[in-house]
Amino acid sequence: MPTAIEKALDFIGGMNTSASVPHSMDESTAKGILKYLNELGVPASAAEITARGEQEGWNPEFTKKVAGWAEKVASGNRMLIKNPEFFTAYMQEQLKALV
Repeated sequence: MPTAIEKALDFIGGMNTSASVPHSMDESTAKGILKYLNELGVPASAAEITARGEQEGWNPEFTKKVAGWAEKVASGNRMLIKNPEFFTAYMQEQLKALV
């Protein structure tokens, strides 16, 4: 797995992964991360997200939701990010440095 994806999953793992539905801030951040990885040419797959979620004990519904967003990004479908400002420039810099 590329290090950029590992770092992205670390960011997602820092969220409240015990909730079945991500908080709106976490949702916007996760969607921003997944979209940005795709733009960088290193998209995270649903399988990678599911594996990390199972490994770290994320709530299965949380994991399923994030994996679904990854599939949506990979298929080129439009995805609404309600609060794009939550995906910070710091996160973008960290991910871009690993590509």
